[in-house]
Parts: sequence; C-alpha cells; structure tokens
Amino acid sequence: MLASLLNRLLAHDHTSKVALAGYAGRVVRLVLPAFSGTLGIQPDGTLQDVDMPAEATITLSPSFFSTWLFDREAASRKVGLNGDEQLAAAIGQILSGVRWDMAEELSSLIGDVAANRLTWFAERVGGIPGAIGSRLLLELGEYWRDEAPLLARKQHVAEFCSAVDTLRDDVARLEQRLQRLG
Repeated sequence: MLASLLNRLLAHDHTSKVALAGYAGRVVRLVLPAFSGTLGIQPDGTLQDVDMPAEATITLSPSFFSTWLFDREAASRKVGLNGDEQLAAAIGQILSGVRWDMAEELSSLIGDVAANRLTWFAERVGGIPGAIGSRLLLELGEYWRDEAPLLARKQHVAEFCSAVDTLRDDVARLEQRLQRLG
C-alpha cells in the first residue's frame, strides 16, 4: 500500500525517480504513525513492497507532522534514522522533495482546464485541504499560545531550558564543593 501511494506521487516527479534509481536493489523501511512498510527500490526508481530485512529505517514520530507545520527544521530533528544512516538520510531527502500535483491528478477525472481552474480556485479560497488543515492548525496553535496559553512560545522554552542548564551546572558545582568539604 505504501509503495503504491509513493509510486503515484513519484509518477509525476522524474527527478526523484532518477535519484531513487541510483539506489536500486536497496531496501528501506518507512515507519509512519498510522502504518509502515518495507520498500525495495527498483531500477526504474519506483518502490515495491517487499518482505525482506531493511538496510535502513526512517521513522516519523507522531509529533513530526504537527512540528512540520510550524518549523520544518525542528521537524527534521524528529525523524529517526536507523541502520545504514547514510542510505536512510539519502532516501529521506529524496522523498521529502516529492510533491503531490493536485491538478494533474484531477485532470484525469475532470479534464485539464477544469482541474486547473478548480486548483486555482481552491488556492484562492483558502488552499487545498492540506493547506486548509495546516492553516487551521496554525490558527489553533496561535490561539493556544497567545489567548489560552496551553503552548509555550519558542523563546520562553529556550529561556526555560537555559535556566535548567544553569541550575544543573550550579547543582553539580555544589555537589563537588560538598564532596571536598565532607
């Protein structure tokens, strides 16, 4: 299932398929919060579900997706790489560049002109469903951070972490001092 989904996206991204083809014969496991799959990379740059041990594993934590909406750099730190980390990083980099072309998908159902107009309209009205969801999450995040403080600001978290580090260092120095005295 995972391979067919990714292959559908790769069908419109020749550059990513060529890049993946360079890793033909390699096996990676992709672990998402809802499902996972072991994927064999084919010589044509497509993926195939396989029942083999993976050389590398890429794990996306549940918090990856919500973090990605706000801070893509921080989200990249929530990706787990196991096994052959160079292979996992390379495949992760290739797959992160794959994008869904909604107009292309719709054109096979309703025609090119209608698909382009519908896509244009969706972007003007508020974006495709994924963008609407991300905007909603951004708005909720701002509300929870500013109006009903359930979330901390990045600066406040950094200040708190700095204070904890300072306290830890102070306690370590105090322990050393007590050991010398006692």
